[in-house]
This record gives sequence, structure tokens and C-alpha cells, in this order.
Amino acid sequence: MNENGNQQVAAVKRYRVLVRGTLSERFASAFDGMSLEAESGMTAIVGDIRDQAQLYGVLDRLRDFGLELVGVEEVARS
Repeated sequence: MNENGNQQVAAVKRYRVLVRGTLSERFASAFDGMSLEAESGMTAIVGDIRDQAQLYGVLDRLRDFGLELVGVEEVARS
């Protein structure tokens, strides 16, 4: 809540989540609304994330699939 007692709406941010290995397009449905970008033995999962809960959901899916997380970064919108 802000100082006026109104609930604040978090701005949607674009994230790039890097995992080791090249993911096939069948994984795309597990990361709805995000794109998969292969790059030198790794895959970047890129897309808009509205809040921390959604980000943790993406990270939970990576863990559930047994994927190795390399990094997470907020990126500028293009």
C-alpha cells in the first residue's frame, strides 16, 4: 500500500532467465507467454513477469524439470 492507503500495482518487468542446455520448443508451453532463445549451449527464457510470485513460479518450474539455473536478470524492454 502507498502512503494514501491505496494498494500499489507493480509494474510489469521483462526478465531473462538463463538455463544450461538447449530446450526444445515443447518447453515453451510450460513458460506461457515467454520466448525461448538458444545461445551457445544454453537457453534464455525471456518475457514479461508481473510480480515476484510469478517469477518464483517460473523458477519453481525450472526446478521441477531438473534444469540448471545459470542466471536471472531484469532486461530493458525492446
